[in-house]
Amino acid sequence: MALLLTVVPAAGATDSHAPKGARPDWLPNAEWVMSSWLPYDETRLEHLLHTNRTELWHWLDDRRSLGALGRRRGWSSNDRLATALLAPRARHASRRLRRRLRHRTLLTLTQPHLARHVFFHIFHTPAIADASRSLLSITPPVFRALRDGGLSPLRMAALTERTPDELAARLDALLVARARRAIATKSSTSAQAGRLLQLQRDAMQTYLAHTYRTPDEQFTFACSLHVF
Repeated sequence: MALLLTVVPAAGATDSHAPKGARPDWLPNAEWVMSSWLPYDETRLEHLLHTNRTELWHWLDDRRSLGALGRRRGWSSNDRLATALLAPRARHASRRLRRRLRHRTLLTLTQPHLARHVFFHIFHTPAIADASRSLLSITPPVFRALRDGGLSPLRMAALTERTPDELAARLDALLVARARRAIATKSSTSAQAGRLLQLQRDAMQTYLAHTYRTPDEQFTFACSLHVF
């Protein structure tokens, strides 16, 4: 996978709905965004756009939206695509829920950075730091300080005398609870919540061993144009 990074001085937010002056990596502080809870089934998106997760990884960057891919595949508007994506859920949803799901769906179609986050940054959630007492027997501020120091979750576990297997089991329990919450709040279907959980389980060992970026490294990364 080739990744080209072109530094953009004083870059603004990537997504058009971001507030003025926001960083390039700005995201709305909404639970569904931070938790990667898609409002529609990813399998339905793949069917409607004749795509797959590998193509989506290469397509979604700081310039190309999911809606733009839809137009390449014959969808004349984001509204039509959103209606098709939500059709199975809309038949049984209240008017209020339909409005909420449609708003979220349109954001995934029009905001490239948000979409890439929801689809692929499946561990970038504050729920992990908030659960650090049960995961690692440390407070959320300590967890965040260690993370900002560049430590991986496994390194944190070693410092707190938690075994890798214990940490993995506790993280898995947290992810199961998050999947149940996604379903209970109608943020995702049970099928989509199950798919996200499986993706997280498949990538868990990589996530646990991966070192975090320090705040300075994150800022440098955020101020780069990510073109795939």
